[in-house]
Amino acid sequence: MRRETPFEAEKLDYFSFRNFFENDNTENPKIKRMKQIVKVAIENELTERQKDCITMKYFENMKVKDIAVRIGIKPTTVYKHLKTAMKVFKKCAMYL
Repeated sequence: MRRETPFEAEKLDYFSFRNFFENDNTENPKIKRMKQIVKVAIENELTERQKDCITMKYFENMKVKDIAVRIGIKPTTVYKHLKTAMKVFKKCAMYL
């Protein structure tokens, strides 16, 4: 059984990666710094497959099955790439 989310669907879209990077009108220096670190991590710390998986999952809102078909790998491999990429993001977040 799926858990209900406390947020409305339109509010969840606000928290997407795409909106995170498109809305540059924030005055909070910590958020600006976090955006810089995530961009650098995507560009320099991730492998090409990890970049592709992150981009498709969080920027294009694709399902894991669809990502696997597009790239030509198994869905479990997509999950592994996403998990490893998130570990890189967490490691980079320590520098905030």
